[in-house]
Amino acid sequence: MPAPSILTREQLDEFERRGVLPLRGLLAADRVRRAREYVQHRLARFGLWKDGRWCLGAVPRPEWPATGLGPSQAIGNEHPDVEGLLEEPALLCAVAALLGGCALDRTRSGPPQILFTLPNSDTWMVPATNWHVDFPRLATGRRPGVQLFAFLDTVEPRGGGTLVVAGSHRLLNDKRFVRSKALRRLLGRETFFRELYSPERAGGEDRARLLGEAGAVGDVPLEVIELTGAPGDAYFTDPRVLHTAAPNATDRPRIMATHRFVPVDVLPELARAFTSP
Repeated sequence: MPAPSILTREQLDEFERRGVLPLRGLLAADRVRRAREYVQHRLARFGLWKDGRWCLGAVPRPEWPATGLGPSQAIGNEHPDVEGLLEEPALLCAVAALLGGCALDRTRSGPPQILFTLPNSDTWMVPATNWHVDFPRLATGRRPGVQLFAFLDTVEPRGGGTLVVAGSHRLLNDKRFVRSKALRRLLGRETFFRELYSPERAGGEDRARLLGEAGAVGDVPLEVIELTGAPGDAYFTDPRVLHTAAPNATDRPRIMATHRFVPVDVLPELARAFTSP
């Protein structure tokens, strides 16, 4: 018998419409604390974490779009306390609800990836560049999985949280394969995305105002939102949602973890999508 879903009908509908779903307090505090302490322990080798506090002057301050130390090299991803985040019963129950209980590919997805951004800007903006998707549009129009963004520490507004265009997963699902570069070009024909990509709108507060601006393509509502939260909070996104990195204009690093859950039976079509002309 399938496990009962922790998600309401309203939450499932929200994910269908927006491709983005926040779940506050999803992850157990003790498990999140252990994962965060692992990250801090690794960063202590560079002098960034000492005596229970951040010492950000220990390394040169990066300048946006640089984010500082590369997390894979400086922190690493293969650690039991980080991988343990994926064994949270509530998390797995949410994934099952969002993917209709499909069997998951747990062998090729790898461990969770740490997202780490040092403070790197005095001002904050919505970037005009590097908007992309991680998975292509499939010819069947099927969702290729779900992506988790988990907060290991507080990520405040303008603190480097990933930016996503809610609703964008519903565009260009017209029975063909479309990879990220082509998707960006095709969407750029629409007014909403021309504004988003516009180099003329490249400065400071003007681009900051793009956050939360309502727009639409046809009958699909769109909105740029920032992933922020407290330790234990999580977002699930549809991998077809357009997203990008953002500056960190606060005085603390961003520490998050991300992971993609992919159904086994979608793998053959994904392979064709990545290799089709």
